[in-house]
Amino acid sequence: MNHEPLLQAAAANLAGWHECSVRALGFETHASPWWWTAPSPAPWIYFTAIGLQRPGSRAERRTALDELQHHLDDPNGSFEAACESFGALKLDRVGLRLRTRGRWYARPASEPAPDPLIKPRPRPERLTVTQASTPDELAEFEQATCAAFGAPAPLATFDIHGRDILDDPAMHVLIGREGDGPVVAGAMAYVDPAVVGLYGVGTVPGHRGRGYATALTTAGLALAPDRPAVLQPSAKAAGLYRRLGFVDVGPFSHWG
Repeated sequence: MNHEPLLQAAAANLAGWHECSVRALGFETHASPWWWTAPSPAPWIYFTAIGLQRPGSRAERRTALDELQHHLDDPNGSFEAACESFGALKLDRVGLRLRTRGRWYARPASEPAPDPLIKPRPRPERLTVTQASTPDELAEFEQATCAAFGAPAPLATFDIHGRDILDDPAMHVLIGREGDGPVVAGAMAYVDPAVVGLYGVGTVPGHRGRGYATALTTAGLALAPDRPAVLQPSAKAAGLYRRLGFVDVGPFSHWG
């Protein structure tokens, strides 16, 4: 099966999620046929370059690398993290080092979305999944997801997720609570006309093993069940997504 159109849509969605997120923090961005870039340094969770299409010919590969080199030469940039969305280019040619290789996963639109409120296992209290709609809820999400991924808490609220992302109808910030308690799990979904991109699915330590990642993922799928869903899972999480009907559709590589 030819997954190229889906991979290109996945790369565009990743760039769209970044465009919303990075501009909400006040940083400038640029896009060409080959790359989405953020010339100014952004917080650590964001790429500063994302490949948008696969170069085919030698001339196209040279053009794509030249464009990326121009971005890397920007004197205002100090942090570089590139997603080569198709695993097709060796970015050591422009001075970057390979960080990891991985696989895009996708779930067909034809698959019925599971119940977004799957009961956690074991179930101290039912997990409630909602969308963050206020700055206070976004701040809770920001703190919880930093804890979920073992990252330092932001020095100031909205240092990582700017409050203006709440104004973008394509961006969905999902939060999970046990009863009326604090946020214990979170995820983000970016819904564009082609695909649903899932990002940052995580559970706070001490609340894992209860099906919360599954609940957040299925809540994201339910936002637009008529579209394929795409993500870049870690090797550890790949099994979870396979159980939810995701399949491997192609490689990516991360460079820095």
